[in-house]
Amino acid sequence: MKLPPTSNDDSLELKMTPMIDVVFLLLVFFVWTTSFELPEFDLPGSLAELPMGAAEESSDTPPVEKFDEIIIRLLWQAEGVQIVLNGEELGQMSDLKARLTEITALGVQPPVIVDPDEKVTMDIAVEAYDAARAAGLDRVLFAAKPE
Repeated sequence: MKLPPTSNDDSLELKMTPMIDVVFLLLVFFVWTTSFELPEFDLPGSLAELPMGAAEESSDTPPVEKFDEIIIRLLWQAEGVQIVLNGEELGQMSDLKARLTEITALGVQPPVIVDPDEKVTMDIAVEAYDAARAAGLDRVLFAAKPE
C-alpha cells in the first residue's frame, strides 16, 4: 500500500487584495454615513444653565426673551375682528406691527403662525401676514385646521 505524500506542494495562498477592497468600502461607508449626523451639543436645549460662580449680567440691559413661536389669532366678533398676539389682545393691525417690530429688534426670528377663525375674511388674514413680514419676520405661516 502506498501512503499519500505528507508534504503538500499546493500551499494555501491568502489573497489580500479583496480583503483590502472590503476594508476600504467599509471605511468609505462609515465616513459617509457619520458625516450627516448632527452632534448632540448643537441641538437646542433649555436645560443649559450658568455655573454657580458665573457673574450675573448687567441690570442695564433686559434679558432677551426666547420665543418658540408667535401665534396671531384673529377672532371674529360682532363688533369686528379681535387680534390676539400670544394671548395678549391688541387693538389694530398697526399695534400688531409695532409689537412684532419690537420682537425682531431683540434679534430673534421665531416662526409666526397666523390663525384666523372661520368667519374672518382672507383680506384681514393677509393683512396680518403682511404686518408680520413688514416687521422683518421671515417665517410666517397660516394655521391649518384638521378635517
